[in-house]
Amino acid sequence: MKKNKYGFMLVLLIALPLFAHANPTNIQLVDEVLNLKLEQPQLNYKSAGYLSGVDYALTPMYSLPQETVEVEKVKWYNTRAARISYVPVTFFALGAISWPYREDVREWRNRFIPDYHNAFDDVLQYLPIMAVYGLNWAGVEGKHGLKRTTVTWAMSLGMMGILVNGIKYTTKVMRPDGSSANAFPSGHTAMAFVSATMLHKEFGQYRSPLYSFFGYAAAGWTGTMRQMNNRHWVSDVLVGAGIGILTTEVAYILAEQIYDEKETNPIKKYEPKPFSDQKPSFLSVKIGFASPMGDLANSEEGAYTTNGFTAGFEGAYFFNRNIGIGGEMSITSFPINSDKIELLPEVAPYVELSSTGQGYELLTEAMGAAYYVLGPYGYVDLSQKFGILFNVAAGYSRGAEGQVLAKLSETAQEEIGLEELVISRYEPEDAFAWNTGGQLWYKLNDKIAIGAYTRFMFNKPKLNIYDIVDIDDNDEPIFEYTESSKFDFSHWSLGFSINAIL
Repeated sequence: MKKNKYGFMLVLLIALPLFAHANPTNIQLVDEVLNLKLEQPQLNYKSAGYLSGVDYALTPMYSLPQETVEVEKVKWYNTRAARISYVPVTFFALGAISWPYREDVREWRNRFIPDYHNAFDDVLQYLPIMAVYGLNWAGVEGKHGLKRTTVTWAMSLGMMGILVNGIKYTTKVMRPDGSSANAFPSGHTAMAFVSATMLHKEFGQYRSPLYSFFGYAAAGWTGTMRQMNNRHWVSDVLVGAGIGILTTEVAYILAEQIYDEKETNPIKKYEPKPFSDQKPSFLSVKIGFASPMGDLANSEEGAYTTNGFTAGFEGAYFFNRNIGIGGEMSITSFPINSDKIELLPEVAPYVELSSTGQGYELLTEAMGAAYYVLGPYGYVDLSQKFGILFNVAAGYSRGAEGQVLAKLSETAQEEIGLEELVISRYEPEDAFAWNTGGQLWYKLNDKIAIGAYTRFMFNKPKLNIYDIVDIDDNDEPIFEYTESSKFDFSHWSLGFSINAIL
């Protein structure tokens, strides 16, 4: 049997070159055959255990060189650790940068809204996480089951609480209102951003970016209100936001180690729709600068201002791609320059002269108003990314009361026993208001657009003036009505907006 086998191979080796010479196209076949060898016999056994025969297999004597594929290493800046750190580290850096200027930011607050106080931020910090549970209980599933979500939230709160309180009672930074030495960082803001990040990861990444928009809008407004309420410095709020986001991201990594793929709902990949197929109904948050056009712009005499600020919410429902109806709730405030205010003859001798040599030492609270307007909206596409929004709206304004505070002269301080005294009050009445303006949109995706807007607001409220006439036994000023007049509070505003496309 062996002689027959080797004889066959000898004939094959002699015949193949001749075959290849006769037909050059068969060279590849010759090479393949010459590259074969006899493999050692392998015994095959059947289930009965008897030897059924010996099989021989032809296998290559050598292999063609194969290309080595190197797996490209992930750059450090693309690692998960880096990606979850970018936003928190940015907040930490902004907190450090703003630290030397925190007094300036507070002074800006005191010029515009010195008496502002609203406790809504105590509730607002929890709204995003309340939305997470509310949606689940309503049958709208998030990325994970409620049990896993709760465990993740609990870990976030634990880490956030340890960090925030550990830093608070180590640094012992005095609050801007002087109430306690535990300002840095802001616990309300950290809590709000934990809640917002939970909503973002459970529903914003899973169902629609609108959930992320509203969650972070609530968190951002919580931080803003902490400053408006004079409870925190701007650096407290920025670092608190970073801690809230970072601890939640770390909690999600820990939850993956605990649960792996358990308690994970089926993937619902968000499918964006072309913006051209949608109606441009929207809700937006906006902020900008305001420039006076009426009486406040007159710097010749009396109270005047140069620039103020405006902020508010706006939204509209569109019946089709171009026409809709909507409204706006906004506030505008102007700091008042008082160096040209003329005092009553019976008051002037008691007030200290200004150190600049012009006018008196007066502090005039900012003049402001809230606006509520409604009207038609229009929209026109400029391209796939850009569009123009415009409107005309009418409604009413509600003015904010204010007062003029005077620093008393040394003689008056000895006589009255006070260093400062409110010498005048002003009370605007509700009035008709209308506005018109436009906004340039840039669409980031099918649900979010950023905008630059300009707006003209017409407003002429009746202003009632009350001047001091005496001081009661409790050293409180007694006021008497002096005059009323129409006050032109009209102004232009220019700013930017973030828009959620519904």
